Amino acid sequence: MELAPIPHNEAERQAVITRMRIATFDAEPELDRITSLAKRIFDVKSATVTVLDHDRQIFKSRANFEKLESSRDISFCGHAITQTGPMVINDARADQRFCDNPLVACNEPIIFYAGMPVHHHEGYPIGTLCIFDNKPREMSERDIDNLKDLAYLVEMVLLLRFAQFSQKRLLQNLDDAVRQSMMDPMTGLWNRRGLDEILDRELAPDGAPVPEPCGVLLCDIDHFKAVNDTHGHLIGDEVIISIAGMLKNHLRENDIIARVGGEEFVCVIPGMTRDMTPKIAQKLCDILRNTPIETSEGKTLDLTISIGATWLSPVMGPINRKAVFETADEALYSAKYSGRDRVVFNAEPLKDRTKGLLERH
Repeated sequence: MELAPIPHNEAERQAVITRMRIATFDAEPELDRITSLAKRIFDVKSATVTVLDHDRQIFKSRANFEKLESSRDISFCGHAITQTGPMVINDARADQRFCDNPLVACNEPIIFYAGMPVHHHEGYPIGTLCIFDNKPREMSERDIDNLKDLAYLVEMVLLLRFAQFSQKRLLQNLDDAVRQSMMDPMTGLWNRRGLDEILDRELAPDGAPVPEPCGVLLCDIDHFKAVNDTHGHLIGDEVIISIAGMLKNHLRENDIIARVGGEEFVCVIPGMTRDMTPKIAQKLCDILRNTPIETSEGKTLDLTISIGATWLSPVMGPINRKAVFETADEALYSAKYSGRDRVVFNAEPLKDRTKGLLERH
C-alpha cells in the first residue's frame, strides 16, 4: 500500500485551513446540496466533500456516507490533493497503490473512486469533492467535466461561506459605550470609526494584504439634497433609513456595511470575484430604482443611487486603505457625472496607487 503523500506546501496549506475554520463537523447545507447532486448525477453509492487536516480526513459533507473522519495516511483523497486535475481510480483492486489498502480490503470496499481537488483562492488544495462506489466504474470526458464544475461550486461556497471574523461576535464583545461610538444611531450600520475597526478585524489591518478577494462599493443617494429641500429633513432621514435597510436585506450577514456620510454608504463584500463585484453593485442599483420608498406621510418617492466600485485581491500585496477609497470615490464621481443611477467599476489603477502610497509612508 502506498501511503498518502504530504504536499510540499503542507505548512501553508494547514494555515489556510485553520484560517478558514473548516476542519469541523458543523452542518453545511450548501455543501450537502452539492454532494447530494454529485451522487445523483454520477449514480454512485456515495459522495463527500473532504477536508485534509493534519493526520485525518474530515468528511465535511456526506451523501450516503456515515463516517465523520478517518486516517489521512490511507486516504484516497490524500493522493488526490497532490494532483492538478481529477484523480480517477476505475478499479482500486487493480491499482498497486490501493489494492491492499484497508479501505479496499474490507467488507464495504471502495472499488471506484474519483476525486477533484478543491482549492483555496490562493491556490492551496484544502480537500476534495469525491465520489466512490463498491464496484468498478468508468468516467467519460463529460463526467470529468461535471466533476470539475461541481468542485468549482464547492470552492465558491467555501469562499463565500467562511468569513474570518463574525461581526456579531465583535458586537457581543464590545461594551455599550464603545459599541455606540462605532455605530450610526439612525441606521444601525457601522459608522466611519466602526468601519475602520471591522475592516482591521475582518479583512486585514491597513497596510497588510487582504486574505481573500473582496469587492468595495461606495454608494451615494442621487439628488438627496433635493429630497431634503422639497420634503424636509425628517423625510430625508426616512429615506436614509430605508436605503440602509435595502442594503442590509440584499447583502449577506457577513458583508460590511457602513454609513460614512450624510447620504453615503460603504459596502465591503468579502469572497467576491472581480467579475461579480460590478454585478452585485448593479443589482443594488436596480433594486432601489424599482422599489419606491413609502414615507410616514404617505408619500411615494422614486429614488436611485450611484455606485463607485473597486476590487481587492491577495495578489495585490499590502493594501493602503486610503488608495482603496480614493479609487472607489473616483469611480463614484464618474457615475454621478455621467448621468447617475449607474455603476462605474474601477480596479485597474488600485495596485499601483496602493504601492505608491505605501512607499511614501
